Amino acid sequence: MKIIVADDEAPARFLLKSFLADEGFALEEIAEATDGFELVAGAEAIKPRLCFVDIRMPGIDGLEALRRAIPLSPGTIWAIVSSYAEFDYARSAIRLGVTEYLVKPVDPADLHACLERLKLLPSAPERDPTIAAILDHVAHNFNANVSIADLADMTGFSPNYLSALFHKKMGETFMSYLTRVRVSEARKLLSGEGLSVAEAARRVGYADVRHFSRRYKEVLGEYPSESRH
Repeated sequence: MKIIVADDEAPARFLLKSFLADEGFALEEIAEATDGFELVAGAEAIKPRLCFVDIRMPGIDGLEALRRAIPLSPGTIWAIVSSYAEFDYARSAIRLGVTEYLVKPVDPADLHACLERLKLLPSAPERDPTIAAILDHVAHNFNANVSIADLADMTGFSPNYLSALFHKKMGETFMSYLTRVRVSEARKLLSGEGLSVAEAARRVGYADVRHFSRRYKEVLGEYPSESRH
């Protein structure tokens, strides 16, 4: 199922894509748009089943983008993502045909409820049991020294086969997924608990702070220090 996440903020796109991946959607099926123009072009090109649209974006804002995009992709379900302060904009979007409204920052439980209402949650058989076991293991051990070789021993497959299977099912390499999980957890620690960068890095499995900072910047587009409040 094709999905578009339209938001000009890289961390917001990253988190929403991560939550969607946690719900069972393949990352390769989730496209990104960084402004209203990209959203319109993407909607016309791929005709997504579902699209999340931030109200405030550069170029043309979310509302204008919706006015242009909705006729181009009539089968798309549109969901607005905005803050409480932008509720008037959200009401305007509803008049355009938007059916869902999520408040930023998006809560995973709210997203799950939204997908449940829309009957778009992936069915259980779509999640390969081997991949499910790997994701569960990572969720509980992401701060440890997790390797594809260890997971191969755990599942009974060769490392090469398991790497190929993971990439096929998840749309990314295992190391990319592990890094994304670690960075996501680190961001929660930095913004929610106010930990130092070094302590957050240690808690998610990085002994080298500079290495952690580079990975953080690659994934979120900002340095760890910029996520502290």
